[in-house]
Amino acid sequence: MTIWWFSPRTQRVRHTQQLNHVCVQGLIDRQLPEGGWPFSSHTTQSAIEPTALALLALPSSSVRERDTAVRFLLRTQNANGSWPAFSGDDAGGSGLTGLALFALNCCRAQGMMTNRAVRWLLESRGRESHWLWKWKFRTSDRHVRFDPDKFGWPWMPETASWVVPTAYSILALKYARGISQQDLVHLRIRGGVEMLYDRVCPAGGWNAGNGVVYGFPLAPHPDATALALLSLLNEPPNHFITSSLDWLERRAETCFARGALPGLSSPSMPLCDPRNC
Repeated sequence: MTIWWFSPRTQRVRHTQQLNHVCVQGLIDRQLPEGGWPFSSHTTQSAIEPTALALLALPSSSVRERDTAVRFLLRTQNANGSWPAFSGDDAGGSGLTGLALFALNCCRAQGMMTNRAVRWLLESRGRESHWLWKWKFRTSDRHVRFDPDKFGWPWMPETASWVVPTAYSILALKYARGISQQDLVHLRIRGGVEMLYDRVCPAGGWNAGNGVVYGFPLAPHPDATALALLSLLNEPPNHFITSSLDWLERRAETCFARGALPGLSSPSMPLCDPRNC
């Protein structure tokens, strides 16, 4: 979204309903003919992340645009069920697979291709889950403070778990419909949730990966914190969640960068509950 007070070139709007309309129209105008969205107006290469986020933001009344975006996501899926960052790249998959599947779940797209994505997510895991890496992090590499038994999802295969792809994957598995292996799904969700709790920053909120490195606490990031909290939306309240919500609320008062805004809500445009999209 582009809001008028961040950009003097953006048309000023005074009412929430008008603002919503301008934002939606802006998204529609930027959709590429193949159905995806680019990262910026300076390129015509569709990417998975902006496409999935735009699909989540579009209202259900934008039927043609949503259907075209869904077809683009299904068309760019890898043979193994994952998604790359860009069409034709990363044949082994990327940490955006959870986001793509979550967007499709919200559009009620079901079938063989989404089932393949679920299977890929169930098999994907941070490399700290391997016994050799667990031994390494418990013995020789003590610079980072985390429990290697609590792992989530990596950005790329054969790398360590990170907060954002783990949050995307938890959301995708929580709201996937009609899937088998429910015990394994539940196990992976619980493992991802425990990983997020283990990596939380000491004062609340989440950094990109770890909360403490070389004995020093890291500063949280608004975007990673917002995504982690969204993935924990229906979890029982605890001090990890409450301290992170408190931090995000305080940070939002001084957060004016467009790229750092975790989301907007208003009485007429609440954040979407995936179960009701």
